Amino acid sequence: MKVIRSAIVILATALLLASCGSMAQGALSGAIGAIGAPSLGSGSSGSAAASVASFDFQSGEILASPDTRKMVESRYNVAKVLTPASAATKNQAEVVFVHNGTKSWVNYVLNSRKATKADLVVGATLFHLAGWAGYDEIGAESYRKDPWELGNITSIEELYKNRVEISGEHFNINYLRVPTDPIK
Repeated sequence: MKVIRSAIVILATALLLASCGSMAQGALSGAIGAIGAPSLGSGSSGSAAASVASFDFQSGEILASPDTRKMVESRYNVAKVLTPASAATKNQAEVVFVHNGTKSWVNYVLNSRKATKADLVVGATLFHLAGWAGYDEIGAESYRKDPWELGNITSIEELYKNRVEISGEHFNINYLRVPTDPIK
């Protein structure tokens, strides 16, 4: 009799723990969905479109490049400025890059903001994520850790599809940024 009672207690405990595990898993996936972490890949989905506004650069983050080429030919990464550019630093700024945590002296530091539909005109210079042409969904981590490039809008014929053409490639307008500092 004690063996049966012990077995029932163990079985009840196991069922209770299993149900707590599924509730925790459901809560976790609900929380992940609530923060808007879209999956990678092409194709569009309503939940991804709603979550686009949920991620952006964090306060104080800029786009920086150590390249010595022209600004429009350089690659940029998200960074935070440690030492602003000045005559004493030969017009270079010291930054820490978000994607790998390394410190570097850079030639270009550009502030930017998310693009709006009003910014999307042929000839406008915008930042786009390098290698993300044709994608409708980009994860928040890729948005902050992947490299960016400058390019000019060459066509807005697919604006109704939330896409513009930049240098012959199509980009989702939700992942474009406008430089707020002058481009030289």
